[in-house]
Amino acid sequence: MNPPAGTPLWAVILIAVVPSLAMVIVAVIQSRQIRGLRDQQSATKWEITNDHQAPLRVDMDEKHEKVMDAIDALRDDMNGEFKTVNERVANAEREHLELREDIRELRRHR
Repeated sequence: MNPPAGTPLWAVILIAVVPSLAMVIVAVIQSRQIRGLRDQQSATKWEITNDHQAPLRVDMDEKHEKVMDAIDALRDDMNGEFKTVNERVANAEREHLELREDIRELRRHR
């Protein structure tokens, strides 16, 4: 395929180089992604094979304890939030009853 007549040489070179440059950029990005996946795989393998000093049971117990602590903290937060909401509802109900009583008294005194 020939470029149209009168096309400058720099434009022809640019048109030829851009796709190649794009392919190089995509290859670099993919290479970095693959390297990141390999790092994750080696970290996972390190955890699974227990290549470090602590026994596997100790690791599992530590992770279990951390998860349970997080769940307890979340439960405490939720219970505190529910308590606050329940108090607000109770206050609103009490104020509603007081307002109804005030309205009844106003109607009686008319």
